[in-house]
Amino acid sequence: MSLRPAILLLLCAACGATGEPAFQAPLRARGAASELTAGAWTVSLARAEVGLGPLYLCATAAASSELCATAAAEYAAVATVDLTDPEPQPLGELDVLPGQVRSAMLDYGVTWLKTQAKPKAQDGAPGGRAARFAGMAVSSDMSFEFTADLDVAPVLRGSRTLEGLRIGPFSLDEGGALDVTVDGAAWWAGVDFDALAALGPGPHDLTALAAADPASPAADALAAVRFAMIAVPPRFAWTAEQ
Repeated sequence: MSLRPAILLLLCAACGATGEPAFQAPLRARGAASELTAGAWTVSLARAEVGLGPLYLCATAAASSELCATAAAEYAAVATVDLTDPEPQPLGELDVLPGQVRSAMLDYGVTWLKTQAKPKAQDGAPGGRAARFAGMAVSSDMSFEFTADLDVAPVLRGSRTLEGLRIGPFSLDEGGALDVTVDGAAWWAGVDFDALAALGPGPHDLTALAAADPASPAADALAAVRFAMIAVPPRFAWTAEQ
């Protein structure tokens, strides 16, 4: 469930108490790298897309659905971010209440609302998935191509995929913008590319291979990427506009 109704109530109350009205600020995202080294392998990502959102910034140091019932800032939509592009990509507008934030919580385009029986991809998620990848791994005279479509969803109904993400602290002042950096290449650093190379020359559809054999190296690779998407979260910065 979106936090928008709660935010609006808080905004109305805050405006009367502080005289500082709510405002909207640009939300931008960029990739950090499209190439990495994993053991003896050099891996280049030709495609790396992730669904970003919904996103909430919170005044508390440990954000959760309970502790952040009224967010300081909210992006209720979902947008696809091209992680191979290091340039800022406009995603839309962030609804902001002036003040300081210390934590964030977000989904990768797949939400699990309290009213849903299971997690569901939202409009804006790349291909209806949390993330989509295509790349090539090269080591000496060996190489293979691979693709992967995968989901990373909240563990519990009514929660967010990432909760309690420490950011800042920084102040949300009018005239600023929120910049989000996502290192998609780092998510592949823990993958065993030697094991994937043993599957043959490729190309390897890791999603299909994992579905056919949950104990395969492809399934292990997807599990490693899912883990990294939690362990290596997006980075946030509030930037004063010129």
